[in-house]
Amino acid sequence: MLFRLPARAAAFAAMILLALAAPAAAQSGYLDAVEDMPLMQGLAETGDGGMVFDKPSGRIVRSVAQGDVTPASVRAFYIETLPQLGWTRAEEYELIGELLLFRREGEQLEIQIVPLSASRTEVRFSITPL
Repeated sequence: MLFRLPARAAAFAAMILLALAAPAAAQSGYLDAVEDMPLMQGLAETGDGGMVFDKPSGRIVRSVAQGDVTPASVRAFYIETLPQLGWTRAEEYELIGELLLFRREGEQLEIQIVPLSASRTEVRFSITPL
């Protein structure tokens, strides 16, 4: 019986640590639908508008995230981060200020940044074949 108590205590401690780590992991990391699309810290996927569709000409991905971040910080994060993952910015096709366009390996990524309030922003991700 003495040997079981420490094992149970260790298992309980591990469960507590995992429970505490889960919310932090949800705040940063990657989009659920795209394993190499970073999700800026402070954003969390909403589940609204999320979809993945694979077709012969390529995949179509839609995802939405929100958080207490500024549009400027979202722009700066993705402009700095995505080229490190092989995405090339297609700035010449960005027709409005709160839109970022990137291209990589036959795909186009559109990031629409929508201010919801002074402190809350929605980010809409869309990947389509070129």
